[in-house]
Amino acid sequence: MRTKITVWILAVGLCLAACSGTPPKTTEDAAVCSVNGEKIGLREWNFYMRMNQMQWEKSYLDSYGENMWSMELDEDGTTLADSLKEEVLDIVCEIHLMNQHAEEYGAALTEQEEQELHKRAAGFMEAYNSSLLEFAGADEEFVYERLREKELSLLVAEASTADYDPGLSEEQVRREGICYVLVSTTGLRDDEGNLTPFSEEEVERRTELVHELCGRAREAGDLKSVAEAEELTPIESSMGADNTNDGQEPRMLDAARKLAVGEISDPIQTEEGWFLVQHTSSYDAEGTDYWREYLTGIAREERRRALYEEWKENSDIQIFEENMEQVQVKIVLKELL
Repeated sequence: MRTKITVWILAVGLCLAACSGTPPKTTEDAAVCSVNGEKIGLREWNFYMRMNQMQWEKSYLDSYGENMWSMELDEDGTTLADSLKEEVLDIVCEIHLMNQHAEEYGAALTEQEEQELHKRAAGFMEAYNSSLLEFAGADEEFVYERLREKELSLLVAEASTADYDPGLSEEQVRREGICYVLVSTTGLRDDEGNLTPFSEEEVERRTELVHELCGRAREAGDLKSVAEAEELTPIESSMGADNTNDGQEPRMLDAARKLAVGEISDPIQTEEGWFLVQHTSSYDAEGTDYWREYLTGIAREERRRALYEEWKENSDIQIFEENMEQVQVKIVLKELL
């Protein structure tokens, strides 16, 4: 079934300030879209647009500059502002569509959870600049309602896949033990994350160190103790049959799989520095349990997303474009942050 999305261009009498930096003011909370007949009003749309705009600016303003929202992302002329609008529309539709399935899955907030949300709403109001809150159209009760909808949508998402079993095989989840250490050649970071690169002499010294460590660890048969003696931080971890979904250094993992249990690799050069790895066991029970849970979580999230797309495909979603366009993203909010 095709998604029933109707774009309505309406001539609505809205009292709007001319400046895009002023929040829309309406005599009624005009609908920007509806999901199966449930109206999403202009106030809610403005709130999500402004709060997500703020987050995007915190992430990208330093890189893209004050003209970031007019920056074109493709040959079709899609701007960053267009991309924000598309993402926020999906966020809003997903929250409301999930809420509409709450009764089906027996999802409901407890009284204690409701009380906690009231506290979070109060904390939200205290955390942000009053000018930004006014611009976003936020008051404490309004924020509470948005938090409540979001939390309920998360409960529905969890409940909808709670019993889903992806049928993982033992081969898929089996993990073997490894211990590795990284001797960085990039530099040192301060508390704020700023990197001070190593000098050429320091890089050379560290390269010599990792080769010395390799020899001593092989002689001792234990990478962990030798690394700790050098005040390095060895990591006891695990590896699977391949690197899929594994966030560890792939070249290190590839080298580890070639080792017999107990063996220590040659130094492995990467962009971060030099790795040494020891294959410590042929079966890691804790790592296997964790990996089963981790892969199940990934599979359930994929299933949840597919279910949402199915719900969306079979939903009546109407978009009132002219109302939606009352919330323009043209200038950055840095003066309100």
